[in-house]
Amino acid sequence: MMRLTTTLCAAVALLSMAFLPAQAQQADVGFTIPTQEEVTAMQENRRSHALGDRLARAVVQAFEHYEASEIQQAIVVLEELSPRSDYERAYIGRFLGTMYASLEDEEAQPEKALELLREAVAYDILSYGDQKQSLQLLGNLQLQEEHFEDAIETFKRYLQFAGEWEPEILFRMAAAHMELKNYNQVIPFARKAIENYDEPNRNPYVLMIGAYFELNDIPNAIKVLEEGVTVLPEQTRWWSQLGMFYAMNEQYDKALSTLAIAYDAGYLDRSSDYRYLVQMYSNSNIPFYAGEIMTKHLKSGEIEATRSNWASAARSYYTAREFERAAETYNEVVKFTDDDEELMKAYRSQGDAYALSDEYSKAAQSFQRALDVGAAEGADAGRLYMSLGEAHFNAKQYRQAIAAMENAARYSATRRNAENWAGYIRETAQRRGVNL
Repeated sequence: MMRLTTTLCAAVALLSMAFLPAQAQQADVGFTIPTQEEVTAMQENRRSHALGDRLARAVVQAFEHYEASEIQQAIVVLEELSPRSDYERAYIGRFLGTMYASLEDEEAQPEKALELLREAVAYDILSYGDQKQSLQLLGNLQLQEEHFEDAIETFKRYLQFAGEWEPEILFRMAAAHMELKNYNQVIPFARKAIENYDEPNRNPYVLMIGAYFELNDIPNAIKVLEEGVTVLPEQTRWWSQLGMFYAMNEQYDKALSTLAIAYDAGYLDRSSDYRYLVQMYSNSNIPFYAGEIMTKHLKSGEIEATRSNWASAARSYYTAREFERAAETYNEVVKFTDDDEELMKAYRSQGDAYALSDEYSKAAQSFQRALDVGAAEGADAGRLYMSLGEAHFNAKQYRQAIAAMENAARYSATRRNAENWAGYIRETAQRRGVNL
């Protein structure tokens, strides 16, 4: 019933979440772009230029090589030209820059391509379409070659030239700021990209979450994730991330509720997710579900079967007062335990669990196995013999109980208590007509 209530409460809370305030007020990236009317006027006022006949024929020849994927031949043709006007230098430089950018692997010359494209766009004399494409190519190449500051400036020029808030360009600017660790700048560019995508896109959300995390602004990271799981429900990994961020922000009830919803919906699929949910149930004093989830995924192999993981499941059942389940789970713990002291502790805990579930004969067997390991010494050994004696007594195995108490009496820490117990056991046996 508690699980159902938790899940329903979380569902209501998540369905009522509001989008970020930035959606009502558009993000400010620090510059403006021209209106479409201004762009149209700029296009109309841009002068037209043409190549000379000799260069035009060479460009046609180079283009034929390019279309045939003969990039090096196209470069040779263009390198032999001697452009005279600024327009010809810009046009041939743009074409050559594009060729060099097209080369692959060991032939690649990105720095040469960058130099040519920078010079070409600097003339600002190409046709509107060619200038626009050249700016975009230059920005992309700068980003690719990790010239992040240059890429940001080029993309800014591109947007102001194109007169449109192109979401992919805005995203690339946000990514460049992320690489430069300008986390405060990542956020407005990523938000602006979100505003301008025709369909929701996960990438700017990822950048915003990362930026807020780096800024240690977990509340705002949570807001972005809340929005993200609403507009992009197929991004199931965000649910576990949201739960973890709630926990980081000390919103533990929300953390558990979110993770429980994600688990029920099948959104958690990694060992770390399952173990984190187990931890959240344990921290929230709901140990039964911690034990159930840990055991289920240990058996399925989705959580690695180790001593510590099985011991976690056993402790959860024990805390939930599911003592018989806890005792049975300790059978798995001992399979993965090769250290004598840890093995002794596992058998001892199993014995305690069996005793609390009134399985006294099984408890006695577990306590005896703990002693047989040989790791118990001094007062620890005395207490183990005491536990063994009590288990035998409750199982009405009086001779074995007295023998265990006599062994416990060999240790100073348990001597008096063990002697008293031994006397009581003899009296009880005599009173019940048992001949010792």
